[in-house]
Formats: sequence, structure tokens, C-alpha cells
Amino acid sequence: MAADAPTGAMLAYITDDSSLAAIAVEDEPGDPRTLLEMPAEGAVFMWPTWSPDGRSLAVSASSNRRDDRRLELWRTDLDGGRAVLYENPEGGRRVIAPGLAHYAAWSPGGRALALAGNAGDGLALSLVAARDGPEPRRLVDGAPLYLAWSPEGRAVLIHRGAQLLLFDLAAGADQPRAILRARATFRAPAWTTDGEHFIYGAPKAGSASAVYRGRRQPGGEAEELLELPSGAAFVRAPRDDRLALIGIQHEDGAEPRDGVTVLYAEERASRRISERPANAAFWTPDGAALIVFEPAPSSTMITVNRYDLSEGPASAAPLARFQPSAEYATMLAFFDQFAQTHRIISPDGKWVAIAGLALGNGGSSRRGFGPQNGCYVVPVDGSGPPRRVAAGSIGFFSPAGGPP
Repeated sequence: MAADAPTGAMLAYITDDSSLAAIAVEDEPGDPRTLLEMPAEGAVFMWPTWSPDGRSLAVSASSNRRDDRRLELWRTDLDGGRAVLYENPEGGRRVIAPGLAHYAAWSPGGRALALAGNAGDGLALSLVAARDGPEPRRLVDGAPLYLAWSPEGRAVLIHRGAQLLLFDLAAGADQPRAILRARATFRAPAWTTDGEHFIYGAPKAGSASAVYRGRRQPGGEAEELLELPSGAAFVRAPRDDRLALIGIQHEDGAEPRDGVTVLYAEERASRRISERPANAAFWTPDGAALIVFEPAPSSTMITVNRYDLSEGPASAAPLARFQPSAEYATMLAFFDQFAQTHRIISPDGKWVAIAGLALGNGGSSRRGFGPQNGCYVVPVDGSGPPRRVAAGSIGFFSPAGGPP
């Protein structure tokens, strides 16, 4: 269906029956306004991803017919257009994680997508045109795979296994340039805001690790920014080169959840934000705060806290507690990759989207036990409890702007 101009933040989500929908989340409580409905007729939809202009969505589609097994990536437009962009080869029609058929990352200009998926002989990363264009181009194979588009969209940085590779798409190179060959102490790489450097992790002598800044152009030594006792997953701030870091691996192979550190890349300085165990951290659009997901002790619940980054000690402002859906738990487990492409915070910074079972959302009362599982929006300023806006398993906000 065609969409009217939304007046609130746009949230695309997967419904309980595996359909795709998009709604406008208005500031005032009430029934969200539907912008798009794509029923799961003969298909199961998974993991919607907004285009940079907010006019289209990429979504995985799995056929649920025994006589027609397919696994595809679709593009659907808010004005009603639709196209199949990619079809997994026979033998590769399997998800890469529970409920996750592909990882799709739009290029900054919206002309192509970097697509990680099952290629039949393992995991592969392909370049797929968003509209009429060349056939999908297979870039690299192997696992694990993490990636980051350069800010102008002319290069892709790929972390494959123990390698960090740079694919210069503008130069038309057939093979990537190897940046690093070492034991992985990071997951998703990050670009600096100017696109001239990138951030990655590498081991040092002994059991230590470090975060480095490398140059996009060949030549020159990488600059060490911060030494760490173990590896780290990191996410760059929206407007500058600060990074939020969470430890991911000790020398004994265990995965720590040991708090959050902010690295100031330009000053080569760091600031400890929290000592509490953390699952994931996401920047607010203005970069003034971090939304941190922290596991509750002896529970499957997760606490959502806001840490303001003004002068003085950072303190936690609790926003919500919830038990995540399976898809949301996957997103949190790989937050450094999904933060680059899937927005859980609205572009105006007012809402954070969660999915699963939220605590304190009405629940049981004199009117009975109401539905609770679903997609919620939570005020980032802490002014209210989670508000359930849809019955669904995962949902993401569109970028700033959106359709006129």
C-alpha cells in the first residue's frame, strides 16, 4: 500500500505471522499509523533494513512451500514498488543464524547492498545492485564475516577470519588489499568520519591487544590508540571519531561482559563509562549519550540504561527491563555490526526500540492478562515506560528524513 507522509518516526518490523509492516510512531500514545503492509503469502519475511533515504526496505524472504524452496533478498518501496534483488543458490538456502537469512548493508548512497549469506559452499559476501544494475558480484568467501562501508560508499572494509581486507570498488579491483593478517581481537571494523582512516583491533606481544587506526591509502604505519587486556567490539559515534568499546575475549577464550569504555581517537585518550557487565552499546544520534544493554544477574532479563556523556562521572538512568526476542538477542550479540545498518534509536533521539517481553508494560490487571510480547518504543529521556506498538519479533527505525 502507498504511504502518506509520516509525522512521527518510522518503524519497520516483522509481525507475529512473519509479514513485513512499517508504522509511524507518533509522539502521543495511541494506535500507530500503518505505512506499509506486506503479508507473508507463501513467504516468511526476516530482518528489514531501511535504505539511506528511508523510501525502501530490503528484507529477506524464505518460501514456505515444499514444492518451491527459495531464499531471497527483496526490495520493497513505500510507494508500492517491489523487486527480488538476490536469490540464494541451490544448496545455500539456509539461514546463517537463527531467524537471520542474510545480513544486508545498504551503501551510503543507496545504490547497492553488501550482502552476507549462505552461498552453498559456506558464507560469502556479495555486492548486489539495489535497482537495475549488474548481476550480484561475489567479493569474498569465508567466516566469520564483518564489514563496514566507507562514508562515501566507494570502498568496503571486510574482516574475514584472521584477515582485514579493503575492497576499493571505485578502482575496479578484482582482489582486495590485505591490511592485516593476525588473530582476530575485534569484530566489525569502523571508518573515521573523514573516510581517510579506519579502526581495527590486533594482538600485541603477550596476551594484550590494542585498537589501531590505519590509513586508507597504502603506506605508513598504523597508529596505536589504546592498549587493552583483551579484544573489543566497538561502535563509532555518529558525528565524530569517539568509539564505544566492550570487551569480547580474554586470553583464555572466555567472553567477558566487563563494562563500557569510550575511546577518543583524536586525543588517543579513553574514559571508563561503566564497570558493570554489558551486552551492547548504541550511540544516540547526537552523540551525547550511550544506550547500554546490561544483563540482569541470575535472569534472562536485560536492563536498558542511558549514560549521559557530559562532564563528570557517567551515571546510569534506567529506561526499561525486558526479555529479548530471539532476533533481538542476535542483534545484541553482534551489536557492533548491526549498529552500522539497523537503527534501534529513532533519528530524533526520542525513542529506543526493543522487542520481546517488557517488564511493567500493563500486563495483568483487573481486566485480565493482556498481550505483552511484541515491539516496544521506550522514551530515551526516561519520561515513561515501554509502549507496545506492534505484535512483532524485531523492528528498526528509518534514517533521518524519510519520504517527503
